[in-house]
Amino acid sequence: MGLALIAALAVVSATKRYLSAGGVAAAAVIGVGVLVAGGLGWLIVLMAFTVLGSALTRTGADLKGIISGLKADRGAKNVLANGLPPMIIAVASSLIAGLPWSVAFTAAVAAATSDTVSTEIGMLSRSPPRRITRPWRTVPPGISGGVSAIGTLAGLLAAGAISLLAAALGLMTEPSQVVLAALVGFVGNLVDSMLGDLAEVKYKCGAGALVEDPSTCDQLVERIGHPVINNHTVNAIAISIAGVLALLLSMI
Repeated sequence: MGLALIAALAVVSATKRYLSAGGVAAAAVIGVGVLVAGGLGWLIVLMAFTVLGSALTRTGADLKGIISGLKADRGAKNVLANGLPPMIIAVASSLIAGLPWSVAFTAAVAAATSDTVSTEIGMLSRSPPRRITRPWRTVPPGISGGVSAIGTLAGLLAAGAISLLAAALGLMTEPSQVVLAALVGFVGNLVDSMLGDLAEVKYKCGAGALVEDPSTCDQLVERIGHPVINNHTVNAIAISIAGVLALLLSMI
């Protein structure tokens, strides 16, 4: 059943161009790894993130400036950044028994989901997003480090939904674990925004606009942030922090 779900998701992702060819291959490998190491319930939790993220990406496409049909929504780097940390946790659970790995896994997926939902819903906000470290300053929609009220609330609800789903599938049995996974997942979202604001590389164009892709600039003026820290790096770090933090707090 798990393999059938992975195959179905791969076909839909490729057909609808939610993922590139490399993204589909990376997602299939991660899905099989989670299925073998954790089980069907763990796979379903991870797939819930994938399905929700893909559905929300094209929600309000006109407002987001998305032109469908030109390229896939996400590639292999994005899939690996969001899926590799949860898969590593799942593999660790099969190698080292006795630790609350399922809580860590849920928190990691909740962090990925919370960040994605916050971004996609936040881009629909009528109010401009504000820098998480300097809320008195606004940034263009979609720029890492920018947060909005509606996006933040949506991210919190998304983390809670993933945690409840994991509990329903038997990954967690204690209410305190469910709350912990949801809250730590949301914290991972906030960490992602802070890293995106303070460390992620961005570019200032000649007109003064701030962008993450320098190819969109007519005239590049200034690079801001560390050149090797991009959105994928930030995602992987924040999701990993959420997983490790949830594991440590559960042990305590």
